[in-house]
Amino acid sequence: NVKSIMFGGYSEAERKVVCFYCDEKPEFDMLEYIKVAPANKKFADELTHRDFLGALMNLGIERHMIGDICIVDNVAHIITLKSMADTIINELGTVKHTKVVLNKESIENLKTVNRVEYKKINIPSERLDSVIGSIYNISRSKVNMYIDAGKVFINSRQCLSHSMKVKDGDIITVRGLGRAKFLGISSTSRKGRLFAETEVFR
Repeated sequence: NVKSIMFGGYSEAERKVVCFYCDEKPEFDMLEYIKVAPANKKFADELTHRDFLGALMNLGIERHMIGDICIVDNVAHIITLKSMADTIINELGTVKHTKVVLNKESIENLKTVNRVEYKKINIPSERLDSVIGSIYNISRSKVNMYIDAGKVFINSRQCLSHSMKVKDGDIITVRGLGRAKFLGISSTSRKGRLFAETEVFR
């Protein structure tokens, strides 16, 4: 009886690898966590997810070998397959025009990297465009621009539907804005508006 387990380094990871097993649940040691920081913060460019990913791709590393890349305070926290870790450590010296230093870290340290803000939102419905607009305080027309541009993902799958109903536990990713988790509806106002709980990853 074949079973499977998925892991991406931390519970809310967007990109994950799958491991198949038959009997005992295996030790999951396929991933490596690499911290990439500017060598000199004072003279560093403002670095984005795109900059770090582009630098990795320029090394000849294929996208499926790299997991999530979390950017916090201009520092990248990169999940990768162990087979690629040494290549990254030895060959990645510059991101954009910024020299960087790299260190392997314990996967356990990732729990402190993703800062979570609990946010209660007020929405007319559970439509995707309403939820995103309320989480990031932007107009529906701007939300629709992100959706139409293919920059919105639900549980790692691209979503082009403005009216899709968001479900409890869904991870919403908007390229350029960030990620959030929809926890569910907590109450309803007298006028029928919905109060929902969310977690926004900073």
